[in-house]
Amino acid sequence: MLDAIRASIRYVRRDEKADSDEKGYILHYAAPAGFPQNNFTIESYSGIKVHNLRSAGISYEDHGIMIASLDSNQMRPEEFDDDERIEQVYLPELHRCLCKALGAKDVTIFDWMLRKRAASFPKRNAGERNEGAVQPSLSAHIDYTMAELDGRLDKYFGEDREEVTKRRYQVVNIWKPLSGPCRDYPMAYCDPKSVDREKDLLVVDEVFPTVANEVFQVYYNPNHKWYYVPDQLDSEVTIFNAYDSEKGQDVAVPHCSFDLGEAGSGIPRQSIEVRAFIFY
Repeated sequence: MLDAIRASIRYVRRDEKADSDEKGYILHYAAPAGFPQNNFTIESYSGIKVHNLRSAGISYEDHGIMIASLDSNQMRPEEFDDDERIEQVYLPELHRCLCKALGAKDVTIFDWMLRKRAASFPKRNAGERNEGAVQPSLSAHIDYTMAELDGRLDKYFGEDREEVTKRRYQVVNIWKPLSGPCRDYPMAYCDPKSVDREKDLLVVDEVFPTVANEVFQVYYNPNHKWYYVPDQLDSEVTIFNAYDSEKGQDVAVPHCSFDLGEAGSGIPRQSIEVRAFIFY
């Protein structure tokens, strides 16, 4: 298996003419007539080396990315369409996996999402299978700013916030394909040690009909070092960091899906991602 491949990664375009006082935004619903859907541009950068995470020899403690194993025999891919089955079977198994892999004392799962790629993705044709499903995210990003995380702590823990945050805790994402080996739009992970946090991150509001989430989109930097998990199986999860109470966001991992091009094959990707607080 190759130690690295060359691929395209999508980033925010640096725009020196942009209004520095205008906050970045993207609307996740149809914008009113004449109103821009977003106020920044995503463009593809080709020829980026994406390294094999399996042979990289990097540690979760230092780089915020790791692979872990779980029991995938309890759920077939089609069973992930059943929310109750996810809650009763998959999430408890993932809880056990996270405690074992990270040495966690407790885990609070607060969100999960299925993604099912439409065959015409990144465009979608009306009436095709998975037209209305959540699609793979193509631009490099981090799911939370510090302000967003602060709000999440209030939302999920309320008056218990002070007590639960006395321990070391992390916020993590956990991703896996519903079937494997995954050779269709796998995930790519950027080593946080290669990111210039002052120059490479753009604060953006992702605006939905009833809520707005503040995230980081990422500018291109030739120093970025990217990884992926070749032929990831449904019995393997990738765990990647978004925040550590002892290190802040120095270990927050930019990530996105990417096209393997001629190296890709298989049915359109279906995956599940979970977000959780990890307590030590």
